[in-house]
Amino acid sequence: MTGAMYAAIGGLKSHMSKLNVIGNNVANVNTFGYKAQRMTFKESMYTTSRSGSNGGPTAGGNNPSQVGYGCSVGSIDLNMSPSTYAPTGYGLDAYIDGEGFYMFGDKPGAGEAGILGATDMSRLELSRVGDLWIDPDGYVCNRDGKVLYGFSRVQNPNYKANPTDEDLKKDPTCNQKTIVSTQLAPIRVPLSAAAPTTENGGIVNGNKQWEEGDPVYPILKDHSVGTGDAKKDYQVNEYPSTDLVAADLGVGAGKSSIVPAKNTDENNPTIDVLHIQLKSMGVEKNGAITGIAANGETVILGYIAIANVDSPDGVTHIDGPYYKAMGGAGSLRVSALGGVLQGKYLGNQVATDDKAPDANDAIMNDKSIEIRKGGLEASSTDVATEFSEMITTQRGYQANTRIITVTDSMLEELVNMKR
Repeated sequence: MTGAMYAAIGGLKSHMSKLNVIGNNVANVNTFGYKAQRMTFKESMYTTSRSGSNGGPTAGGNNPSQVGYGCSVGSIDLNMSPSTYAPTGYGLDAYIDGEGFYMFGDKPGAGEAGILGATDMSRLELSRVGDLWIDPDGYVCNRDGKVLYGFSRVQNPNYKANPTDEDLKKDPTCNQKTIVSTQLAPIRVPLSAAAPTTENGGIVNGNKQWEEGDPVYPILKDHSVGTGDAKKDYQVNEYPSTDLVAADLGVGAGKSSIVPAKNTDENNPTIDVLHIQLKSMGVEKNGAITGIAANGETVILGYIAIANVDSPDGVTHIDGPYYKAMGGAGSLRVSALGGVLQGKYLGNQVATDDKAPDANDAIMNDKSIEIRKGGLEASSTDVATEFSEMITTQRGYQANTRIITVTDSMLEELVNMKR
């Protein structure tokens, strides 16, 4: 066969690949969070029948003579620029107004500390689709059952009910019962407080320290990794277990800790704790997930973490709406919106004079991104563009078939030379 035949076959394969890309884009025209792809062609190899020359004192030079052998797939790119906001009417549906990704993963197992630093974030999956809900265990999940990661509110270990000016000068947050933990962890609904009694420390000198059903936030627990110069100190979130007493949680020291309710459901003995029931749940612009408790108190579960990469178009599509920051994406960093965690480090690390945390563990303060509730990101497929590309692809495919037909006719004439 001739080179024209091979070139045309390469053209047919390449145009079919482009049609596959177009078909996938059109098929996902109504898929939330879908990012349209674009395929480009590139020229295949060339053979040189005559090399070029620069000429001499008496003769001119020659241009090289080369023959090409068709085309192949050059690249298949993702356009990760933000798409249109599509209202859904669901209060927990969240749209990222700007660049960035939600971070989803599995629930941490027993004894696991979860995500402590930037190097651990590669285990999480990235997505632009925030179809959130609360599962029976109190976790904020998407509709695939993957848990949303972010920064939870925890009990303030330095809380003082009546702080002095000197106390506030040392720690401006010491008068707040809860603070935001910088451990990147699954966001979960707080526990429900048990009825206060003298036995559990809920009634002291006839005064109630809390009301039954009040939210019980996680506590912070010291956690270290490594030894010697490589040792890193963290503070991780830990939900109080039902067997803790008031003294373990610091009630006697004037702190905000309260004993969670014990499970009384005999039909479900595997449930260790009860979660408070929230209504009117929604997502704020700064990523705060809020709800209204039965006592009318506004409860903040935590703040959504937004992941950013150096090159958003370079993320690897793994399955459905999920991506990974692999080769081509660059480094992965985590952001908190609205200045919630400005100047903080992952894992509640603290910078000291003699030791500073890894710069990659610093939480970025992104002011250009906001969360819009009650909607999701629409598909970025442009039907008009795809149909135009479909026409040109069809005509390109058709032209390559003509090359094969003409080449076949010429070969037929060649064979018929001998009668």
